Amino acid sequence: MDDAARAKSLAAEHGFPLSGIAAVPPDGAAPQAEWLAKWLEAGRQGPLEYMARTAETRRNLHARFPWARSVLCVAARHDGAARGERGRDLIAHVARYARGRDYHLVFEKRLKRLAGALKKAGLCAQARYYADTGPVLERAWAQEAGMGWVGKNACLIHPKLGSFVLLGEILLDRALNPDAPAPDHCGTCTRCLEACPTQAFAGPGQLDARRCIVTWNLELAGAVPEAQWAEHHGWAAGCDVCQTVCPFNAPERSDHAPDTELAAPLPWQTLTLAEAIELDRTSYDRAFQASALRRTGWKGLRLGAITAAGNLRSASARAALARCLADPDADIRARAAWALRQCE
Repeated sequence: MDDAARAKSLAAEHGFPLSGIAAVPPDGAAPQAEWLAKWLEAGRQGPLEYMARTAETRRNLHARFPWARSVLCVAARHDGAARGERGRDLIAHVARYARGRDYHLVFEKRLKRLAGALKKAGLCAQARYYADTGPVLERAWAQEAGMGWVGKNACLIHPKLGSFVLLGEILLDRALNPDAPAPDHCGTCTRCLEACPTQAFAGPGQLDARRCIVTWNLELAGAVPEAQWAEHHGWAAGCDVCQTVCPFNAPERSDHAPDTELAAPLPWQTLTLAEAIELDRTSYDRAFQASALRRTGWKGLRLGAITAAGNLRSASARAALARCLADPDADIRARAAWALRQCE
């Protein structure tokens, strides 16, 4: 077994059944670096200002990690099945990757142990790991490492697992034998581009964050202008449309079991939209501990649930919406009043 195979075997032992290795070129340039430059030039990052701040390192690993020689990319599958009843259950209106435990926390623990094992095995002397937490073009590196291709929906798509996968990576100071880059299998399919509720794609792979529901209800925690509330299309947190319509995520093709830790049940998953709308802070902290939905915050989650209920004209949530008209938070009151008008 060569060093590359040993590294991937260790990745599997530490909770990452899918892995691949990409070589860092002598100049440190990241794959798709030119794409990032053009994307930023067009302003498509919108309010995601960190993308511009970290652009130099994302385009060139050696700007921050001059010792990097290889990138060990890893992934695990999250639960991609449909859950809950639309219009009633909160879980039916939450992006599938965000339904489980916060994968950043789960992955960081695994990556830390994996980095230690790689050093102990003599496969590297320096290692730096990230799980969507650092200035790395992780989907581009994952494609370079043969783990799938970046599809027209801007997600990494594995030919067997689809796109319901979460990514991490470890930068290594050793040059390991790289895997062959994955070919693109999207072909002429444009289902994701056509299905986007807000037409957020300027072209294949060109997601405009300014028009993306995920930006509105997760990144901005619902703090968006009223003109955008009706465009959430029933989503309380995140959006899955560009993935659920993808043929590679069809149930008959992607029936693989998800990672058990990522798919472990959490208390909030039994909440209805009405209960989420009226959730108090103490109950939120208790129900959403270790949840990926901590990103929205208590208020952001309530705003998302109110918006979803309004767009769906949810009969079961009307009483909760009416009680929110007396909420001490002006933003909650305004959103609830709007939602009730939608239900008329």
